[in-house]
Amino acid sequence: MHGDGLRFAWPRPAKIMTLLIAATLLAGTLVSRPAAAVDDERTVTIADITDFHGHIEHGDWVETEVEQARRHNPGNTVFVSTGDLVGGSPYPSAVQQDRPTLDMAGIWGLTVSAMGNHELDRGVDDFNDRVAAPNNGIDWLAANVERTEQFSNLRDYTMRTVNGTRIAFVGAVTDHLSSVLSASIMKDVHLKDTAVRSVNRVADMLSDGDESNGEADVVVALIHDDADIVARDETGLNGNIDLVYTGHTHANKTGRHTRFGAPIIEAGSYGNTLAVQDLLVSGSGRNARVVVRDSFGVPLQRRSDAVLRSAAATSLQTDTRVTDLVRAANASAHATGDVPVANVSQPYDKTDEQGRIALHTLIADAALDGARRTSDGAGARVGFSNPGSLRTQALDLDGDGTVTVREARDMMALQFDNAVVTLDGAHVKRLVARQWRHDRDGVWHRDALGVSSNVSADITFSDRGVAVNALSIDGVPVDDAQPILVTGNSFLLTGGDGFSDFLTGNDYRDTGVPYAQTLIDFLRAGGRPQSRS
Repeated sequence: MHGDGLRFAWPRPAKIMTLLIAATLLAGTLVSRPAAAVDDERTVTIADITDFHGHIEHGDWVETEVEQARRHNPGNTVFVSTGDLVGGSPYPSAVQQDRPTLDMAGIWGLTVSAMGNHELDRGVDDFNDRVAAPNNGIDWLAANVERTEQFSNLRDYTMRTVNGTRIAFVGAVTDHLSSVLSASIMKDVHLKDTAVRSVNRVADMLSDGDESNGEADVVVALIHDDADIVARDETGLNGNIDLVYTGHTHANKTGRHTRFGAPIIEAGSYGNTLAVQDLLVSGSGRNARVVVRDSFGVPLQRRSDAVLRSAAATSLQTDTRVTDLVRAANASAHATGDVPVANVSQPYDKTDEQGRIALHTLIADAALDGARRTSDGAGARVGFSNPGSLRTQALDLDGDGTVTVREARDMMALQFDNAVVTLDGAHVKRLVARQWRHDRDGVWHRDALGVSSNVSADITFSDRGVAVNALSIDGVPVDDAQPILVTGNSFLLTGGDGFSDFLTGNDYRDTGVPYAQTLIDFLRAGGRPQSRS
């Protein structure tokens, strides 16, 4: 059995609990151990980021923090990612299909990553053949994904030998992958078990004493899912796992542990946070003992912290290639991205209800207009938008009254296309009702789903929810059995964000037009949906 966070691993539960309590009180300091174990002790440092999403503008800070970790334990540091390194990225990286981010990872020396859902934004083949191509130097991990020819560059785990210690990194992606991927992509992805059970399976194999199937002294789990979901999993990560890094929800989370005491840490997003931990290892294989300690006294290093941990940090010489890469990417982005699209008077701001309604309506109108410009969507009558697909806080992000290509694509950075599907009138009514949500005080707010401005409805509210008594499209009443062609992004129309009513439709078609482009074309045309052909 491997050791667990902030204590030793012992086979007797009572001993485990005693040492866990002692280690907690000591806030990460070493628990006293037998002299033989101390004599054999090696220290390995792990630095982890998650959900970077191509935010190369933070690359210099990440490089500085990784270099600080390497100075802390020279030659014995491994830098890893817990997924979503690419995808949903700001314009300078996205416009080059995240090539700048992959190149930056190479400069950082990042060679291990769990596969996140956004690595699949452009499809399985794109992930396998381009993102996970061996020449990028990253071992991509997801033990719960069924291995097929399309995933030939995906692994369950990878090993690193550092300071005489064999460290296994075992990866997994969220169990809820189907809710965050378009159905057109998900058809090529099959989860063979839960993330936790898959990681346990691999950890057990690497800890069974059989050198022929691989043995590890330390097992580190990289799970692209929320720290609390992992901590509360009904199966639970087992005692062969020493440290767990999580992601997916863009949160800074510490203080969680597996039932055996291994720390579970989630390091925020966008390169704003780095987790850095020391593993103090004695013994080897299934008899190894591992203690986890925060390298710099706290689990997470945050970019917002004003005080540097030590004077040494001020003298770090970071790799100038990171700065050069960002400068080149920004120059390329400026040429194509800082092109004005339209002047706007609306705030289109997500921070208040009026701005959210205006923004969601605008995106839905743009979807309708974009569909009507294609042969597949020429007969579209209603546009929808899901707020969860919008990345930035405002469309006119700098507030100068002009929307640029870059601002539009940054807001709609996810790799969705515009799509259409035919629903009956009853389901359209149900979706229109779902644009409303109520808060804990029972007050109803209209911002859960965007609906195009050509739709009007007679709505009543009650304790039972929202009822659409009558619905009109372009002033024409709709009956429940009437077929209606609706449009929105491909993720939404395949049931994304829980809007399963779209799955009742018929004749789903992807128009092949990026949903960000529908907004750009719509604004350039003056912001009025063109008439049906």
